[in-house]
Formats: sequence, structure tokens, C-alpha cells
Amino acid sequence: MVDSAPQAYKLEQQGEVSAGRQGLLAALIVAQIAILTLLVSVILSQKSPSVLQLLTLFIVAQLSRSLNDKVYLPSLATRGYAAVLRIYASAFRPLLTCTSWAALAYCTWLQFGTQVTVIGGLVLVGLGLKTRMNLWRATGGLLRWRDIQLMDSLLKFVAQADVEARRGELAAARELQDRAANHPAIRKYPKVLHSIAMQRAAWALVQGDHALAERQFKAAVEYLSEHKDPSALGEALTGLGNLYLAQERYDEARASMTQAISVAGGKMYRLNRVRIEYNLAVICVQTDDNAAAVSHALEARALSRKWRAFTVLGNVCDLLAGVAADEGGSDEADTYLLEAAEAYRMDNAGPNSWIRHHLMRATVFTLRGDEVRALEAYLVMMRLVSEVRAGWGWRDAQAHLVSAMGEQELIALRLAHERYERGDDAALDFLAEVMDLSSRTALRQILRGGIAVNGQADDIQPELARLLGEIASYEDAISDEESATGSPGDLERKGLVSLAAYERLESLVSIRFRRMFQGTAQTAPGTPAGRVPPGSHLLQARLFDDDGELVITGIWTSPDGVRVPYLHTATDRQASIIRDFMRAPGRPAGNGSDGHADRAIDEAAGSLPTAFRAQANGWEGSRHYRRLATRKWDQWSELAALLLPAGLLSILSRSDPYGDVPHLLIVPDPVLWRVPWAALAVENQGTDRFLADHATLSYLPSLALADEAASDAEEMSHGPAAAYLANVNPDGMRIEREALTSAYGDAVEFLTTPETLLSVLRDGDARSPLRLLAMTVHGNGSPGLAHALALDDGIELSAARMLGLRFPPLLLINACLSAELDQRQGTDPLGIPTVALCRGAETVLGGLFPLPDGVATKPEYSHPTAAILGHLYGLLSSGVPPSVALRRAQRQWRESRPEAPPVLWAGLVVLGVNRRSPSDTRGGS
Repeated sequence: MVDSAPQAYKLEQQGEVSAGRQGLLAALIVAQIAILTLLVSVILSQKSPSVLQLLTLFIVAQLSRSLNDKVYLPSLATRGYAAVLRIYASAFRPLLTCTSWAALAYCTWLQFGTQVTVIGGLVLVGLGLKTRMNLWRATGGLLRWRDIQLMDSLLKFVAQADVEARRGELAAARELQDRAANHPAIRKYPKVLHSIAMQRAAWALVQGDHALAERQFKAAVEYLSEHKDPSALGEALTGLGNLYLAQERYDEARASMTQAISVAGGKMYRLNRVRIEYNLAVICVQTDDNAAAVSHALEARALSRKWRAFTVLGNVCDLLAGVAADEGGSDEADTYLLEAAEAYRMDNAGPNSWIRHHLMRATVFTLRGDEVRALEAYLVMMRLVSEVRAGWGWRDAQAHLVSAMGEQELIALRLAHERYERGDDAALDFLAEVMDLSSRTALRQILRGGIAVNGQADDIQPELARLLGEIASYEDAISDEESATGSPGDLERKGLVSLAAYERLESLVSIRFRRMFQGTAQTAPGTPAGRVPPGSHLLQARLFDDDGELVITGIWTSPDGVRVPYLHTATDRQASIIRDFMRAPGRPAGNGSDGHADRAIDEAAGSLPTAFRAQANGWEGSRHYRRLATRKWDQWSELAALLLPAGLLSILSRSDPYGDVPHLLIVPDPVLWRVPWAALAVENQGTDRFLADHATLSYLPSLALADEAASDAEEMSHGPAAAYLANVNPDGMRIEREALTSAYGDAVEFLTTPETLLSVLRDGDARSPLRLLAMTVHGNGSPGLAHALALDDGIELSAARMLGLRFPPLLLINACLSAELDQRQGTDPLGIPTVALCRGAETVLGGLFPLPDGVATKPEYSHPTAAILGHLYGLLSSGVPPSVALRRAQRQWRESRPEAPPVLWAGLVVLGVNRRSPSDTRGGS
């Protein structure tokens, strides 16, 4: 069994890094001054040294050169000693090297005479010229003598990156590689750059970035075709063939790989030759030519054994096992699987290879009818996928991995459900663990440290600080005045730079915190990702898109710990509804197949407010808005039947909205986050038909955020409070200000400027800690760390900037889309609410979609968000738990507006969990 624990490259503890570097540099400089003194004294003494002294001198010279190489790694140039290191590298190190060789030549002359010294010198010069020519061929440029040692250090970074990639730590690998590739010395040598580019292209191919991979491979092929390096050109053509294979362009893949063999000939790298035979076998399998596939695979097997390419040998044996099982050769398949596992162990193969191996084991066992062993293999595979996903960084790469494995995961889930229906308890354990693995994340653990810890920096801290400064500069310059004075092109370029900075920051934050927590105990397989609050129902739900057919699968855990899995396949009508909610707010409605939703919104829509607390254009014309604004309640019943298990739906329908109701903690898949769960229809008639009437709702992006140490509602709502109200409807702000003053009196401070707000939230602020902060502003729907709030016309506060802030236990962000999360499937659910939960907040209230604001033609629909918040502040100040308070505030507002559509009241949601069971859940207002 392969060890699936993450193996990010290690770093010293933060407290030891700075002092260790200073001490090492100082010690080496002192030691090398002593060596220089010794060498000069030997030269000046004019005494013939003994052979032992000569040998000792040579060893000392080589040792000093080696120590210099150890010190002058390119990473040190970013660690606060750049000026010292430039002097050290440009003057002191060459002086030491030249003096060492001069002293050695002088001592040789004294010991052996002029002839030996001249002959030895000529030999050394010849060897040096030969080395220089080899380096010129390898680098594509004339390598200067002073760059040779530096190039060696840089290439060690590239080699270390390759090691990390094999371990599955691609985010860390790309960071190491970028440091080498961006060094000025590397950029002088085009062949080295193309070698690095091909490595990056191979990683991009694995992570699903085919556009980047194609650009890099084609550029390498073009360059190497002109510079006549058959081995490297064969490697580039092999990579391009791998890309075509991944894109199912089989004819082009076969042509590219055949060309690689023809071009490289006998100079082809052995590993590439083996991989080509394996890939040709894969092409034959995909084109249903099993006989040719076996022929190529056996050739690859023989070559990989001969040249000890064990990882490729494992890949080949897995393929042969699949072909054998498909043709009924059960024993033969087992033999190949055993050989593959042994090959992977011999080569210490990375998790990607083991994922393919366990997937093939599951496939073979399924073909054989051994469902128990198939599920065991699937579970090991998905544990490994979870670890690889963590090592790939965030966003697109993770989404690609989950998408690539989604079909196989759904096959496993369906198999487990079938066995569960037949009474197999082990299948229930399988389903529960897979559900936890899908959303398991260390967000609270990795983000609670912020960007700096106790003012100390680690090795990527300067880059983090630079990116945060760049982001802050952009976010502080988005005013209307800036738009008027600056050209559109300047602002557009600034926006693109900022977007790249957010993406880069997410990658670095991921790497930094994984490294900072290296060595902490890993979650054991089968361990739940978090603990369910006592007395609460837990609902975990995921969505799969199976070739256009939507499947919802999940686990409902009752308060007494009974787990009930469910799997629902959406009807065309249900799929149309849920897809409308998966669209980003503001996306035009377009022409859909669901005429029911495309019909004009009923007369109530004309009475709704037309202002919103959002930077979202086209919201009122989107299908998302149409769904929320209509009073055709049947769509909410259909959505409830798809998303909720029948048993839970039955319990909820029997609860009394005016009595005690259950508490439901919802942990949805990121793509299900935009669904208005509160508006699901538990009953088909009556004004109290919605889920928000029959249950108190809390939401979590990940069950890992359920922290045992969370404060209770009493602690949250009492103590100093603050509010920042800006840029929304003046009458709405007045309603909120009056409600806050009535609820908290002198205990609430109204912050008037963004600078005041940010100073209150800065980490380590000396002011008395807040217990509650209410922010009423505009929000946007940007993904990940770019998710932002508009504090005024000139300043934004993004999730990125929030990494360096601290928040009170109860944070109310009364802004549109402030509860928005990154929607790409498989990614960590980054956004303002998750960063706030990890940076001090225990409960966050935010907007799920653009919140209605301002006056409506129907007076009772005016200022709905402000009116609901007005009720909410009073309830919170009296100690009512936030989730309970929100439910009661919404019902209190709806009491006189029974026909109000969900767009007016269902946008506010509560994220977070109180460890005590919510009390006083009665729905009466």
C-alpha cells in the first residue's frame, strides 16, 4: 500500500529561519577569510610544500567552492540579504576561487617544476574548454565562467521541482521552477528555458491546462528543430503527442510520436522511447484495437524492464490487466496487477500512478463481479485523489482533477448505493467517507495564521507582501474619479494585473500554509471531516454532471447519529431549475428549453425594488432572478424533492413552524451553494411552506469549519459592537442605523471611513475587541481571493486583504453576494465568508444573491433587506442565536407579506455553527 500522506517539501520552523541564515552566512565569510589568509601565506612563504600539504590545500579549495555553491542558492536573493549576496557573489566568491587555484598552481610549480605545471595547466584548460562547449550545447548560449556555479544551483531547483511533482506536490513544484526560470542568469540561455518550459507543459497537461501545454510544446519543437538537438526534439515531440492523446486526437498523437522516433533515432532518451510504446498501446485501446494494444504494451514492458523504467512498467502492466480482464483473463489480470504494484514500489512512484493503479484494480474487480474488493480499491483511489488535489494548489487544477475522476467516482457511488439498498453496512461507511473526502479541507487550520505570524517571515513572505501591496493599490483606485481621469486601457490593464495577482496569491497561500504545518498529524482515513453540533441534522450534498444528466448524492445524519445516504437523478424540469441557480448572478437569461421559466414574471415582479446592494449588471434579466422573483411555488417543491432525502423531508413537513423546529446544518457542494435552500418547499400549500419555516438553517462551506471552540450566541452578541454603513440606499441605511441604536445603545460605534474600519480590524489592534460588526455595503461576485466588498467609491476590501485582518465572533456582511464562494467544482470553497470564519469570526451572515434595496411600487415591498435586518438586530442583542434570529426576522417580515417571492427575503444566510444546540427555535414572531 502506498503512503498517501502529503509530502510537501520541508522548511525550517519560522522562528529559526532568519537567525539561521544570518549565522550561516557570517560563519562562511569568516571561514573563507581564514582560507584566503592561509593561501596568501603559503604563496609568500616560498617554501616547497609537501605532497600532504598540497593535497590538503586542494581539498580545502574544493570544500570552499562547494560551500559557496551551498550558500548562493537563488532563493536567498529574496530573503532580505540581496545587497550582501550580490557583493558576496560578484567579488568575494570569485576572489576566493581564483586565489585557491593560483595558490595550487604556485605550490605545484614549487613541488614539481615548470614542465609539470605547464602540462597540468594545459590539460586543465583543455578540459575547461571541452566543458564550456558541452555547456554551450546544453544551454543554447555561451555560458560565462562566473555563471557555471550559479547555473548548477539553479538547475538543482529545477531537479527539486521534478521530485516534488512526482510526489503530487505540483503547486510547490511550479513555485520552485518559477524561481529558477525567472532568474536573470537562466533567461540568458534559451535551451535551458525551453527545457523548463517542456517540464511545465507536462505538468499543465496533467492539470488540464491544454492551451498552455500546447503553446509550450510547440514553441520547444520549433526552437529545437532549428538548433539540431535530436534527443531534445524527440522529447518535445513526445510531449506534444501526449497532449494530442489527452485531447483524443489519436491520429495526430500517433503521427507526433512516430515522428519523435524518426527524428531522435538512436539518440532518443530511453524513457521517452518506452513511453511512446505505452502511449501507442493506449491509443490502440481507445480505438478498439486490442491486438495491436497488447503488441505495443508487451514491447513497452520488455523495454521498461531492460532499462529499469519501473513507473512506466507499472503503467503498462495496469493497461495489460485491463485488457486481460475485458477479455475474461481473470488470473492473467491479477498477475499484471501484482507486477504493476511491485514496479511502482521499486520506483517510489508518485500518487498519480497509484491512482491509476487502484482505478484499474477497481475496474478489474467490477468486471469479475467482486463488488466488495472493487469498493475497497475505489476508496483507496479517492483518498489518493484527495491528497493529490491538496498538492495541486487551488482553482482550475483541482477542478480538472475532480472533473476527470468524476465519472469513476459516480460509478463507485452508484455501486455503493446498490449494496446499501441490499443491506451492506460497509457500503454506508464507504459513502460517508467519500462524502467527507469531497469537502475535506484544512481551511480553518491553514488560514487562521493569516499572512504573517508574530511579525516573522518565511521564505515566500516577500512575494506575499508584494502581491498584497499590488492588490491593495488596485483596490484603493477603483473610484469613479479614477475612471474619469485614467484611460480605459490603463484601468483594464490594472484589472488584468490584479486578477493575475489574486491567482498568484492563492497559489502562494496554499503552498505557504501547507509547508508551515508540515509534520502536523494527518487526518486518519475514515475520520469525519468535522463534528456535528448536538441536536442538529446534518445534510451533505454533491452534484455530478453525468454527460448532461444531473445526479444529486448526499448523506443525511440525524441528531442521534443515524446516517442515511441518498442518490437522486434529476428530471429534465429539475435539471433546468437547478442549472438556472448554478449560473452566476447577472448572467442573461438567454433562450432556454424551459418555457415555464421563460414566461413573463407574474404581476408581483413589477412591484419589486429595482435597486440592489451589488456590483452586478443584468441581474433582473437573468434566469436566476426569474426563478427567485416568481410566485409559482411548484418549482420549489420539485427542487426540494431533488435535493432532500425523503426521510428528512417527511420530518420537516411534520414540524410546527410556530413551535420548536429542527436545526439543519447544510454543507453543499460548491456548485450547489447558490441554490436558495431556505425557499425549498417542504409543503405544497399554505404560507408556511418553505424550508425556512420548518427548520432553523445554518450553512458551512466545509464540515472542517465546525470548530469545537466556537463561542455561544450570548458571548457573540454582548460587548462592544461596530457598524460600517456606506453607499447603499440612504433610507435603508437609516432603518438599520436606528435599529442598531435601539438594540445596542451606546455599545455600538458607527465607523465613518474605510480607514477607520480597517484600523479596527487589523491584527493585533490594541483597542478593546469587538463582539459584533455589521457592514452594509455593495458586494461583487468575483471568485476566490478576488471576492470583494466596495467600502466606498475608491476602496475595496477583498478576501485577499482580509487575510491580514481579525474579525469579531459575529460578522454581519449585509451586502449582495457576500456569502458567495468559488463555484468551480473540486476547489477549496474560498471567498469572503470562509476567510472571515478562519480569521476570528465564529458566525458570518451574508448575501447569497443581489439583495433588494430601495423603494418598490408596492410600498410593503420597499427596503426589504433593511427591514429584515432591523428585526434581526433586536433579536441578536437579546441573545438569540444568529441562525434562529435570522429565521425569526425573515418570518416576522413575511407575516404581513405572505405572497412575497423569495428574491425579497431568502438572500440572507448564516454561515457557522454554535456548539450548543440552537434554543428558542419557535417560529412565532
